[in-house]
Amino acid sequence: MLFKETECPQCQADYDPALQFCPVCHVRNPRFDESKLPKRILFLNPIAQLGMFLVGFAYVGMLAISYGLSLIISTFNLQDYPHLSSTLLLAFTYLIMTLVLFAIPFFTRTKDFINKFTNKLDYIYGIGYAVTIVCVSSIVNAIINWIYPFPGDNLNQETATIIAKAYPLIAFFVIGLLGPIAEELTYRVGLFSFLRRINKYLAIIVTAVIFGFIHFDTSAEDMIREFINLPAYIVSGLVFSIAYEHRGPACSITAHVLYNIFAFIMIFAS
Repeated sequence: MLFKETECPQCQADYDPALQFCPVCHVRNPRFDESKLPKRILFLNPIAQLGMFLVGFAYVGMLAISYGLSLIISTFNLQDYPHLSSTLLLAFTYLIMTLVLFAIPFFTRTKDFINKFTNKLDYIYGIGYAVTIVCVSSIVNAIINWIYPFPGDNLNQETATIIAKAYPLIAFFVIGLLGPIAEELTYRVGLFSFLRRINKYLAIIVTAVIFGFIHFDTSAEDMIREFINLPAYIVSGLVFSIAYEHRGPACSITAHVLYNIFAFIMIFAS
């Protein structure tokens, strides 16, 4: 476990054991083992990692932001435009979340955060992972349809479809850009990186399962449909986690954005 600070052998400064170099004198961390702890992962202070997860988690930070914004939007008397109201609420919620989630690593580990987005190869790998998710998700959905024919979309996807067709431009920025970026910062940079200090496989599995369940709506009338669609979300979460472990945040964000854009296009193609 990498939670207790390590002491630099040269300047005696205490710092995060997950860092490759001492942030004070820049001497290499003697405890750092890249085979066990890939340097491409963005490691923040453990408290900052948990903070990012809580800010973006659907039932904590996201819920609080959404509730606050709903009170503001309700003052504009949009009752006659329910889809517009819900679309604006979703858009501003993700916008605020994304800004806060970017601010945490940017102001706490600025150089390390920026460096994680400078390698062009990470984006190329991200494209490959996006294609992988499309293929794997298609296989999973085909198996599900074979076991349980024509289950239909879950409530999360139905809501996305309604918003996309009602306000496509706003929906594109929310579904295709803000949503996946916020989710990657929350569940990969935040939760995954925190759990990665304990164990790689724990981080991959737990993050994927939680990622799957944030797309699961307990208020849905058809719970069977929710459970049937759950495996596809968990599998997607597994691939995103593997992409993050392999190449870091630039890769997983690219994969998630491209996959969501593909899903957005398919709404209008179907």
